[in-house]
Amino acid sequence: MPSTVISKMNTCSKTSKVTVTLREDGDLDVKIVSDCPHIQEYAEKLTKITAEDAVDFSKSKIQDPNIRSSVSAPCLTPNAVFDAAWMELGMLSKSLVKKVENNNLDFIHNE
Repeated sequence: MPSTVISKMNTCSKTSKVTVTLREDGDLDVKIVSDCPHIQEYAEKLTKITAEDAVDFSKSKIQDPNIRSSVSAPCLTPNAVFDAAWMELGMLSKSLVKKVENNNLDFIHNE
């Protein structure tokens, strides 16, 4: 069953829906739908990953500068790809994510 994560970037008012599906051959199909043109370009380049891409951050296609070139550094969509892949591979419990619903980044206003 596919795993889906939604990335909401309030700083730029853009949303991405990432769906990762485990294939019979062990690779993962990646589908990203977004209202951001930069993420749409990223989505065209990132349609399939391996399990290794999901676990080896430094060598991952998800983070590859040639694939991610249109995406800003603080964008959460690549992290959503990691999370959806981990869920699909059973490395992140679907019952846990159902229970917690989301992760947050909070901006602290230091005076």
